[in-house]
Amino acid sequence: MAMIVDAFAGKLVEKLGNVIEEKAIMVLGVKDELQKLQRRMKRIACVLKDAERRRIQQDEAVKLWVDELKDFMYDAEDIIDLCMIRGTGVLLQDDHHSLPAESSSASKRVRCCNFSLLCCVRSVPIRYEIADKIKNLNAKLEEISEDKDKFNFIASSCNSSDAYVVNKPSSRQSSSLPEPDIVGWDIRDATKSLVELLVSPNEQKCRLFAIVGMGGIGKTTLAQQIYNDSKINDNFLLHSWIWVSKSSTSKTDLLKEIIRNAGDSYGESTTVAELQKILSNVLHGKSLFLVLDDVWDADVWIDLIKNPKQIVTTKCRVLVTTRDRNIAMKTGAVHIHNVSKLSSDFGWELLCNKVSTNNDESDMQRMKDIGMQIIEKCDGLPVAIKAIAGVLVTKDRNKREWENVLNSDAWTITGLPEELQGALYLSYEALPSTLKQCFLYCSLQPREVQREELIREWIAEGFIKPSGHASMEDVAKDYYIELIKRSFLQPNPVYVDMSTCTVHDLLRGLAQALAGDENFLGDPQDAQKADSIKKLRRLTVSSERDSVSIEHLDSLRRLSLSTPPNLNTPVIGSLKHLRLLILNGEIIENIPDSIGDLIHLRLLDLYNTSICELPESLGNLINLQFLLLGDCECLHNLPRSITKLCNLRHLNLQDTPLNNVPKGIGNLEHLNYLSGFIIGDNGLDKGEGCELEELQLLKNLSYLEIKNLEKARFESVSTLSNKPRLRNLILNCTPNTSGHIQQQEMDKIVQVLDELSPPPGLTDLFYGNFFGTRYPKWLTSSSIGAALPELTGLHLVDCCNCIQLPQLGQLPQLNYLKIEGATAVVSIGPEFLGNGEPAKSAFPKLEYLKFRDMHNWEEWSLISEVEGNQLESRRPLLFPRLIFISIKNCPRLKALPRGLNQASIQKLVIEGAHNLSRVSDLPTLRELQVGDCPILECVEKLDSLQRLAMLDEKNNSLPEWLISFLQQRKRPHDDQFHLHLTCTAQALKGFLKGRSYWVFLQQVPRLEAYAKGGNMYLKYTKEPYSYQTNLVEDIN
Repeated sequence: MAMIVDAFAGKLVEKLGNVIEEKAIMVLGVKDELQKLQRRMKRIACVLKDAERRRIQQDEAVKLWVDELKDFMYDAEDIIDLCMIRGTGVLLQDDHHSLPAESSSASKRVRCCNFSLLCCVRSVPIRYEIADKIKNLNAKLEEISEDKDKFNFIASSCNSSDAYVVNKPSSRQSSSLPEPDIVGWDIRDATKSLVELLVSPNEQKCRLFAIVGMGGIGKTTLAQQIYNDSKINDNFLLHSWIWVSKSSTSKTDLLKEIIRNAGDSYGESTTVAELQKILSNVLHGKSLFLVLDDVWDADVWIDLIKNPKQIVTTKCRVLVTTRDRNIAMKTGAVHIHNVSKLSSDFGWELLCNKVSTNNDESDMQRMKDIGMQIIEKCDGLPVAIKAIAGVLVTKDRNKREWENVLNSDAWTITGLPEELQGALYLSYEALPSTLKQCFLYCSLQPREVQREELIREWIAEGFIKPSGHASMEDVAKDYYIELIKRSFLQPNPVYVDMSTCTVHDLLRGLAQALAGDENFLGDPQDAQKADSIKKLRRLTVSSERDSVSIEHLDSLRRLSLSTPPNLNTPVIGSLKHLRLLILNGEIIENIPDSIGDLIHLRLLDLYNTSICELPESLGNLINLQFLLLGDCECLHNLPRSITKLCNLRHLNLQDTPLNNVPKGIGNLEHLNYLSGFIIGDNGLDKGEGCELEELQLLKNLSYLEIKNLEKARFESVSTLSNKPRLRNLILNCTPNTSGHIQQQEMDKIVQVLDELSPPPGLTDLFYGNFFGTRYPKWLTSSSIGAALPELTGLHLVDCCNCIQLPQLGQLPQLNYLKIEGATAVVSIGPEFLGNGEPAKSAFPKLEYLKFRDMHNWEEWSLISEVEGNQLESRRPLLFPRLIFISIKNCPRLKALPRGLNQASIQKLVIEGAHNLSRVSDLPTLRELQVGDCPILECVEKLDSLQRLAMLDEKNNSLPEWLISFLQQRKRPHDDQFHLHLTCTAQALKGFLKGRSYWVFLQQVPRLEAYAKGGNMYLKYTKEPYSYQTNLVEDIN
């Protein structure tokens, strides 16, 4: 059940309340019937929580009643839409036919229900049509209401709501983000022993190992520990992790993923045979560690992957995780590790990690007796313990609250697969209804879920409503974070902003079981075989067919397809109930004119398609909220009717080569996201495009990308200051390809940007292809910190004529700074830090600093001569939080600045610094990456360095600075130093054991060296000893 019935009813009641007083409803004369509908829905809504529980417990009669009610509510929602559309159409017609004479006293007397007589006459057929539909709805609801009395449902309070409230500081909102889940010695011991087995020498080139255990017991967690172990990294050149899944991953997708993980491309290949051949070539002569996670069919290994690897790799180790020991045996596993359940003590430790904060250890000890009873009910399954922790973290820390969880009826729920009962269902049951439907929606997503995609779809489905001053997007982000806190979503650690998450297999199974017949992810031909095909409301297509058919799926409200497979797009016009349509991929070449008949559509996503045009009928979609047209390389013009999409919130035109944006876009007052907005016209129809003042009325924008700024008229530029919600701003001029710009054009763009001052709430600014001779006043002002107090990210890209950088050091919240293509800058001095007056600190929050393609930059200083003579304690504090510096393709830079040792820099990347001779005195540096620095001669005083990477594909010998550094390097007792070299083939041969450089390299704890794009390699570990290479010894 994708739509939670009580949440659906509440939404419908609220929607009825919102539309009843609308003019569009009044003109149709159906207010009384809608009020009757609202009253009946309110009464029914009071029993729906109990009805939902009994439905899940397989009470067949209740299930049929709930299904009938949901069908009714879907119909009612569509008819409310129809009311608003028809009524609005009548009003617009009335406005269009109004004459100035109608304002006379005579015309005012000829009225009908406060509307013009013409309006009322025109609306008669429509009024009869709509009134008839609503009366039928009321009659149907009366039958449903009478039937409910047979079930003796337990009513809950109709006035109370368990809706999740944004930023509500109560016990219902969890307080902490996920902590590490590794507890107990078992997983550490298992990791160590399995790693040793995997790296141990064996005559058999290809060996497979398996981890077996029931769902949620920690198989994937153990596999992740092994995958990330340093010995695995040292012993295998290539590493690949593939989530196999039960049904949603095709054979070709698996092969493509392995090829991608190996750092290669599969081009246009689409068949299994073609991809296997590419995989063989990619793996030739290399060692591979492959994890196949969550295998349900041994044939994935036997038929699809085994042969290409067995033939061509020098060494291949495969680690399979599966719930079925028979599958492990069928794959030919040489060792099978069974994962045991957590002991009660370790279960309690995991629960404490997830629930407690730093200061409440005594509180947790006080709750331990009840907590241990809860742990026993979780049966030693980590996923169940984490799920129940997501419930407890929302409760007050007292015994009564925890006892309520311990004694909840949800532990004994029946009607679900056994592995989904107990703690998993209880954690779901504890969610507010609004979060329940958001979670169930994840059953439609592939393995990884993307935050921004979920947010758009939740809003389009009507799951989200604004709260106070927070927009629907803000509310949806809070829902997303709350699902993370409650362990329903697991953040991918690669993305520090938690923008990508996974859903545990069992939780995904729970979502699919509860969604029932309404949601389906897979081949639609399989869905059409089911008896309940008419109930299917939401479909995500995943199929290995060349094309798919979606005939007879007339009730669909959501269709998502990423090609291949292909779809016969004209069929789209027959899906009259669609609210979300997602068609992605280059195979999609056209959209039918009939798309204008999909009047309920809220989201249309055509990202990365090959469409050349959109029909004018698009303007009929007045309910549309999200229109995504990014990366459509063949699309050059938008229909003018796009300006009629009065409810549009999100318009994405990024990286689509449009000639212009139609005039009138400023009428879309609900827009809060606009990318790819073009000023003027790039095509032949000069004068057709928008001016900057089109943005004046768009006061709700939070994200804005403007292109062709040089075409803006000076008198129309003060358009940003009235946008208090604006957080992300991208300002772009057209890249200059001619190489010559007139002074008049330079002066004009400076004037334009001076006036284009952003609001103080801005958090991220991208400023690109600017050809003026100075930055705008608002960016160079001495009060920049007051003008942009919330700015956290700043990108200054290809500002090629500005000889001096702004005084950015006084931006109080700046965390990320990238300066690229500032080719006029010769020197960066203390003025970069502030306004010339002594300051207590500069760049107080900056963590990431990047310079790139600054071809004339020679000098970098942080401390003036006067400050250099001061006592260190009296100097301003520079970069107190800086952890990362990157300097790439700055060939004239002579030296790193004095004073940089004040910062706690963790990583330094220097590439293409042809005049740099020294890297020294950085006591906190842990990682150094150097490449194309030909006169570098001294690297020293890097006492904390743990990793050094050098790229030199020109010279056939080790540089003197590296030999000197290795000789002088301090060697702590637990030396973890790692040397990574990318070099010529000739140099690599000199690293071999017994060759000229081996005497220096053999003292390095860990060494990796590669040549010819990774095709030649040497890997060495000092202790425990490991030495691998694919170089053929010769006498040359």
